[in-house]
Amino acid sequence: MALYIKGFSLVLKTVSKPLAKQLKATASENPTLRAMGIAWALRADAAYQSIMANTPPEPVTSASGRRMKIALKTKPTVMTEDQALNAASEFIGEAFVFGVAGGLVYWEQLKSAEKDHVKARDADDERAANLAMIATQQVCLRDLTELVRDLQDSRREEYARVEQLLVRQKG
Repeated sequence: MALYIKGFSLVLKTVSKPLAKQLKATASENPTLRAMGIAWALRADAAYQSIMANTPPEPVTSASGRRMKIALKTKPTVMTEDQALNAASEFIGEAFVFGVAGGLVYWEQLKSAEKDHVKARDADDERAANLAMIATQQVCLRDLTELVRDLQDSRREEYARVEQLLVRQKG
């Protein structure tokens, strides 16, 4: 990966952390975001509590091997508004940082795929050029083979004429 891409990624990741802190503060101060964040956090906590309440507790055994009874919680604990606001603002900040990091990974992957595509296209072009060169060489070899055969035929004809002349001179 190019150095400028790595540098840009590092700068963007570094800048995203203070922006996430600012986003957390904005979420805490803005009444609309505050109300939405608290509602979402309370809903998420209620869903978590309902999931955890449906799981049966594992039996606990004492040191002597006897099973002990576990008291089940009758009423799940509910988050306070401050806890919900804190959880929502933390989630928003972390989601922003995660989104920036995920976007950078996706962008770097696209750049890498583009680079691989260019390499593959260049390799295909080189392969096509090599095949064209091989085809040209094959044509040249065929032509040379024909020339060699023609030369051999003409040589045989010349030897036959020379022998005929020698036979005439002797005879």
